[in-house]
Amino acid sequence: MELRTMREMRRNQRLDKAMAKQEKTMTDAGQPQQARRQGGDKLTLSQQALSYLGEQSRLAWERDQQRDQRRDRASDSLSALDTAKSQLDSMAEKLKVMRKCQKIAASVMRGDRVPQEDLAYLMNNDPEGYKLAMAMRRENPDPEDCESVLDEEDRRGNTQAASGESRSGGGEPSATADCGESG
Repeated sequence: MELRTMREMRRNQRLDKAMAKQEKTMTDAGQPQQARRQGGDKLTLSQQALSYLGEQSRLAWERDQQRDQRRDRASDSLSALDTAKSQLDSMAEKLKVMRKCQKIAASVMRGDRVPQEDLAYLMNNDPEGYKLAMAMRRENPDPEDCESVLDEEDRRGNTQAASGESRSGGGEPSATADCGESG
């Protein structure tokens, strides 16, 4: 090991002397110092340095792969949440329809007068409930006129399904009393 370093030191001294001579001759000739360096820089790496760089490259690649996997899992989770949210919204809408149908059916069973569009809504959305309500309808000597439980949106959708039927009341207009109230 020592012999090698001594050889390198002597060689470097000889190179320094030769470079100094060339420098002196170049500067005397008036050429710039950049022109005297025609050879490019060289980089030599030991096997240990190469293996270290290879290991670092492999670790960086693994980190990228893990990051991509986490991103994919997060994306899958978000899509699952979106699906669950849309299912929940759909169920909430079905629940609203069921509540309206139950209110209409309860009024029919009490023997009250229910608007035709409400009956059509019940018939379209819950045919079995409509049949049951009509079968269980009680005779009411003093039936109340019920207000519609439908929204404007329900009426618009129901108007197309009802095929143009209009509300036909009996004779005189009644007071706007809610079916759930007695009075």
